[in-house]
Amino acid sequence: MSDSKIELNVLPLNLNSDKLRCSFFKKPPEGLQVWPLNDYEMPAEVASLQSEVVYTDFTRRKEADMTLTIKLDESPRFAKHYLNYLIYTWFEHRARLRNRDFVNNCELYFVKELNKQQELTVFDRYKLRGTWGRLTGGPELTVMYSGTTKLWNHSILQYDGPTRDFGRVVYNGHLYHYDSLMEQRRVDRRQVFPVINRDIARGLKLARPPWKNINKVKRHTRMIDAFHKKWIQDEAFQEKFHPASGGYMTVAEHDIHRLDNAAANLLFGNGVTGKDPYTGIKEGGPYEAPRSSHIELFFIVEERDAKQVGNRLYGYLKKGIGHFPGLKAFTRVPVYVSKKNITFTDGEDPLPEIKQKLRTTNFKEGVRYGAIYISPIDKGEKDPQKHRVYYRIKEELLKYQITSQVIDRMSVLNTSFAYFLPNIAVALLAKLDGTPWTLVQKQKKELVIGVGAFSPSRFRKTYLGSAFCFSNDGSFHGFESFTAGDSLKLAGSFQKAVKQFKEENDDVERVVIHFYKRMSKKEAGIIMGALRELKLKVPLVILTIHKTGSSDLVLTDRSKSHRLPLSGTYYRSGKRQFLLCNNARFDEGEKLRGYPYPIKVYIDVRGPDGELVEEQLDDKTWVHELLEQVYQFSRLNWKTVSTRSMPVTVLYPQMVAEKFPFFEGNRIPGFGKRNLWFL
Repeated sequence: MSDSKIELNVLPLNLNSDKLRCSFFKKPPEGLQVWPLNDYEMPAEVASLQSEVVYTDFTRRKEADMTLTIKLDESPRFAKHYLNYLIYTWFEHRARLRNRDFVNNCELYFVKELNKQQELTVFDRYKLRGTWGRLTGGPELTVMYSGTTKLWNHSILQYDGPTRDFGRVVYNGHLYHYDSLMEQRRVDRRQVFPVINRDIARGLKLARPPWKNINKVKRHTRMIDAFHKKWIQDEAFQEKFHPASGGYMTVAEHDIHRLDNAAANLLFGNGVTGKDPYTGIKEGGPYEAPRSSHIELFFIVEERDAKQVGNRLYGYLKKGIGHFPGLKAFTRVPVYVSKKNITFTDGEDPLPEIKQKLRTTNFKEGVRYGAIYISPIDKGEKDPQKHRVYYRIKEELLKYQITSQVIDRMSVLNTSFAYFLPNIAVALLAKLDGTPWTLVQKQKKELVIGVGAFSPSRFRKTYLGSAFCFSNDGSFHGFESFTAGDSLKLAGSFQKAVKQFKEENDDVERVVIHFYKRMSKKEAGIIMGALRELKLKVPLVILTIHKTGSSDLVLTDRSKSHRLPLSGTYYRSGKRQFLLCNNARFDEGEKLRGYPYPIKVYIDVRGPDGELVEEQLDDKTWVHELLEQVYQFSRLNWKTVSTRSMPVTVLYPQMVAEKFPFFEGNRIPGFGKRNLWFL
């Protein structure tokens, strides 16, 4: 690590004073822009107001309920708001647009370009977060680049589409959610401009920009450096905030840790090991072939596509194309691709025809079937009825214990389709209960349960793909799925999984939950109760893993042009928070195919009685093992032959949760709970 220079996008500040005299209100005064403070954010002295929320504009007001001198070092949560207030007001006439997000971070927008052809203004979007004493012991500023935002240069009155297309809008230099702005009085609709989202882009018939494999970490670094040069080095900013002269924070070498390089190793067939899934399966074949003796695939295809699209795909799977040698050769499994297909004529709503033909098809006993559905409907279809067909066909096939692979008809005709075929082959292999690859690791008596979530825009509830159970070697044990808020069913699902695992293993060392959000006290209490009922006196470890990666706190290696630290590098960025770099950079000669942000992991450990066990977080061996577990589970993603940064314990449940709400019944057929049909 000595030849690396690991940096964090945090800037130490030195304000002129560590005290502030300001006023507080129980209720927000009319005509005054104030910042709300929850009870846990208030200075201790303000508690005498006996209000769950108080308000301040960080100045002194005669009409206030209380005026105090606050020592900022003793009230870091209040100091954080004060610092964000100072930053927000400093940029008032410097940023073209401003906004405060739901935790009062400052969002700043600067014009990047004017697109006259599409009549758009493109903004660079930054986010600034002031904190106090988190990483540097005093005031500090985190600078983030959040990509671009496009604004239509015409008002909402000139948009011909439905108003429900509007998400965020701009009015008087500020961003609002359309619905909340419309609730205000005296809003001049002629001066309200819509921010471009997917629905508005469709309504305006804007071409979708081509996908590019951008190094977002490098772009983030370049943009925050440009921000530092233009704004942080500004004389007025220097005088107000006194930022550290050395720039962003360099992480001390003793604070940087790394997982063993071998933790990334995967095991394939014939004893072949390696870090790259594509190379490994190509050289060794799958770790374990499906146990079915007879496997048959059939197509479900629209009649008009049967010859041009269906026959082309059949040829690719049979004989291969480019570097893909064909399904049998690539997977080393004797899969029979049948020429007897299910066809339909109604491309708008094929489900009735498919259901009828499934009922009359003679499926043979002893044969494991898989379906390849060539969809005539784009997956991003806006019409809700057409959009739902994709999910309903999957559900219908599960009733017949048939797993499926959906392929868009236009993808087959794409000249680069050959590059997707290895991904399709690996996903099919996993769906047919094969194991493409596994972990090279000594098994531990540890149950890992993953929980993810998804909130479809057409549904009010958040759906969970929960109790996704794995052994520590990555073996999949099945899952349950239900709606958010059903904590009892969630706990029952955990209890069932733990009970089964306990029966199969003499001693259980610990239960680990990979959760998609910070678990509430209520949720943790219910789950601990379920474990106590089983008389299982083991620690419960809850790992919160943010599914989008850490784009706010970003570790970079300034000694490398691509800016990615070595894979497996990790850093403790908070009391319970860790940043884990999970990429494909293992040595200097490694070819990088992706550029993911670090993963943000929160670790909570609870004892048998539900109490938080803080001292475990100071046990470097425990922390190392848990982060290694997250790291290794990311390598079990059988949806692709490329490595991904997020663990399947969070990704797989999310995939289920994306599809489950569209099913006709509020249940997944039993076969679907033991199969990876959702890949």
